[in-house]
Amino acid sequence: MSGLSQLESARPFTITDADNIDRIWVNGAYTSLDQFRGSPYLQTDLRVTRPFKIGERLQIDPFVEFFNLFNRNNPGANYAANVAQLPIPASEMQADQNGITNVTDLCTSADCSQTKPITSLKQLEIPEGGLGDFFGPGTTVGIPFAAQVGVRVTF
Repeated sequence: MSGLSQLESARPFTITDADNIDRIWVNGAYTSLDQFRGSPYLQTDLRVTRPFKIGERLQIDPFVEFFNLFNRNNPGANYAANVAQLPIPASEMQADQNGITNVTDLCTSADCSQTKPITSLKQLEIPEGGLGDFFGPGTTVGIPFAAQVGVRVTF
């Protein structure tokens, strides 16, 4: 039996304004560089094998391999990094006359007719794109649990 585990702390990311010129403000407070954090990464793989020796020269090694053994979603830092990608009212995406993009509300409906106030920066950590969909099509990070079986014959 052999295993491999990878652990990694959450990677930082920064949310910028619609023009990618500056960081955003949230409820009147300027966000710092790398203030937001992705998810910690944890991946465990395991291989189990049992050799069988037949005679002097023949050996059969059946094995089973498990990938992402604990079926943990690992989106990393693949979150929306631009205010235009967040579900916020259009009026808050644009900078004011001082160049400040102040975000105070999140949309709770698709047409943004209903909003709720931002009470935590965690609310702005929205997974995005093919790498951030949680086990959806095209996902390359966060690959769900998989296993394979094989046989190696040595003669």
